[in-house]
Amino acid sequence: MARDSGMRESDSTQDDHAGNTASRRRFLGTTAGISAGALLPAAATGAAETGTGVGAAADADDTVTLVHDTHFHGRFFDAEEDELNLARYYTVVEDVLADHDHSLFVGNGDDLAPSMLGLEYEGEHMIEAMNEMDVDVVGVGNHEYDFGAEVATERFEESEFPWVVANLLDENGDAVPGTERWKTFEAGDLTVGIFGLVSRNFHSLTDYPQEWQVLDYVEGSQEAVDALREEGADVVVLASHVSTGIHYTLAEAVEGLDAIVGSHSGVVFDEPDIVGDTVISEFGDEFDHVGAITLDADGELVDWERTDLLLPEWDPLPVVEEYDEISVRYTDEVEEDETIADIAESWSAELEAELGQTAFESEVELDATFDNYAVETNWGNLMTDTMRSVGEIGDIEVDIAAQNAGGIRGDSTHGPGEIPGTAVMDILPFPNEIEVVEITGEQVRDYLESEVRSHPDDQFGAQPAIQVSGVSYEWSGHADEVWVDNVFVGGEPIDDEATYYLAHNDYSIGNSDILSEGELVLESGQFQGPYILDQLEEKDTVAPERENRMLRVDEEVAAATVAHDEETITLTIDVPSGAAEIAEESFRAVIRTGDDLAATGASADGETVDVTFDADELAALAEQVDEPVLRLFGEYEPDQDAWDYEFEVPTSDGYDRFKLKSDVSASAVLGEESDGDESADEGADADGDAETDDDTDTDVGADGDDADPDDGLPGFGPLAALGGGAAGTYLYARQQSGDDTASESVRDDDRNA
Repeated sequence: MARDSGMRESDSTQDDHAGNTASRRRFLGTTAGISAGALLPAAATGAAETGTGVGAAADADDTVTLVHDTHFHGRFFDAEEDELNLARYYTVVEDVLADHDHSLFVGNGDDLAPSMLGLEYEGEHMIEAMNEMDVDVVGVGNHEYDFGAEVATERFEESEFPWVVANLLDENGDAVPGTERWKTFEAGDLTVGIFGLVSRNFHSLTDYPQEWQVLDYVEGSQEAVDALREEGADVVVLASHVSTGIHYTLAEAVEGLDAIVGSHSGVVFDEPDIVGDTVISEFGDEFDHVGAITLDADGELVDWERTDLLLPEWDPLPVVEEYDEISVRYTDEVEEDETIADIAESWSAELEAELGQTAFESEVELDATFDNYAVETNWGNLMTDTMRSVGEIGDIEVDIAAQNAGGIRGDSTHGPGEIPGTAVMDILPFPNEIEVVEITGEQVRDYLESEVRSHPDDQFGAQPAIQVSGVSYEWSGHADEVWVDNVFVGGEPIDDEATYYLAHNDYSIGNSDILSEGELVLESGQFQGPYILDQLEEKDTVAPERENRMLRVDEEVAAATVAHDEETITLTIDVPSGAAEIAEESFRAVIRTGDDLAATGASADGETVDVTFDADELAALAEQVDEPVLRLFGEYEPDQDAWDYEFEVPTSDGYDRFKLKSDVSASAVLGEESDGDESADEGADADGDAETDDDTDTDVGADGDDADPDDGLPGFGPLAALGGGAAGTYLYARQQSGDDTASESVRDDDRNA
């Protein structure tokens, strides 16, 4: 795989430079988290005047360029755009490699799966392609093990390049079969050491032997760095498959680590970060970006580059114009690598012939993006509704279905119009079977709460992290204030003592302490992807909608007062204590069945908000079912000073604003209460969960005199800082914006992430 006569893969026992530790001096070494982008143009043009720091002139034989990443997810083509593909991506990689005298092509894993092709061929197709791509080394990712350790080992052994992972060990404490813990390479006059890391919760992410061990990130990294230095490495690099936030911990804690490339998170940097003595560089996944960093013999950053591959009609964001190191290449100007294109065609043709035809039609756009972590989506509703029909196999009626958001892949939308079978299989590419367990209502509630990811522990913000059918609930995720409430099954308050049939995939059931305690009543033998596809083919045409199944609550205010006139009803509520500005167009009333009604208007005066509804329509909503549990929901811009976070909120993918809730008296709406008694008569604990103090007056009087809402906020702890300004996800204009838009980032604690 040599790209110059001076580069060769080193034997792991080589000790030419043993004990000769490279200098750790850096120009920016004393400033953790500083961004280097503003300094790099000088480096790129050779304009630096001194021999130290970023931009220092260096002999070509004393530098190495690391071109990264891979992270292909078992795909030859982008989930939505075939013009973005592996064959064009590799052409760009070859061009970047050719621009540098001494270079290494470094991958960071998740290359074999998840995808439709991965499910069908278990990664064999990717090994054939990558063996033709002059890959030097790949850090192992969790998805390499989607089909079990035996298959993963076969793929590693079929590879003509090494796979490395330092913190995943077998039962004897050795490197797992088919891999090495670290590896050294020669590039010009430099010896480069490279090791890999996988997530510590690897055990819950994929299929692997239970007796395998996963070391602490810092422990595994320090052991690898020390060993590589002893083997003579001048430069040590982590080919990472852990989350972005962990990189900053490693940069501060691991001595002798020069650079971290890649990640599990799918984040794309606009510039490199230098934290202490470590350069951090991330370029997302699949085929949108090719990155490169150049280091000198001291491990100092000499140059940084990013190439973005775009369709001709796409416009790059303005940030591209700010840095000389970010360049754009358009797909119509990049030739496909013929060898890779032929391999992709040969593996794809059979499946395309079988699944490429129209399977069903959708009257609406189906949202299978990573919004599925943060908000209820119409795809999530469609697939979980369909999962409940699996009960027909065992002649049982399934009450609830759930799907972990990480199992919804592709980060894509489909329709409206004809939907091919390939789309469904790309969305659901895992070998997960649908099972049904019988659990109590209390366990249902506990499971829903266990899935909530809260501020500030999650860099992606608060998320329910699942999609559901047959159940609806309110949820909140702020520090220690994580809860679910008003849980309804089939529109009825959940009974903690009753039992319910819940359908889920076998992986999630097996890895949930709560669901695994239930009685397994049905093993369907049906993989999710093929089963959902078959059922949707029978439906022929679908038009799923969002139905208020998961309702976020950031602040709950006192019960609304209700005022009538001839044609309208006005609900008056307090402005939340953490609000800076009310979104007056956002209000709606919701009942326990999920049916809702948009307000006709709203106005805020600083202390209260008056929300107006058509009187007949609101009364009809309240009369739709007995004890409707009527609630008012709205949105607001949070007051940054009121929330004890060390970052601007909301950070949540899918949310531009925070959400408020107030209970509303259905009897008052229907005119059944006397004056002065128009507070909510169905409390927030309609499902019987929450306890209230009988002596606490939460009613709001007709004159507006009422008990003040709680001005205190939970004692939120600070978020572990993500250093520098470089960790923002790079989003193209092709991504839709709006109230519920989610970023491309994915989580580190979901098997199917």
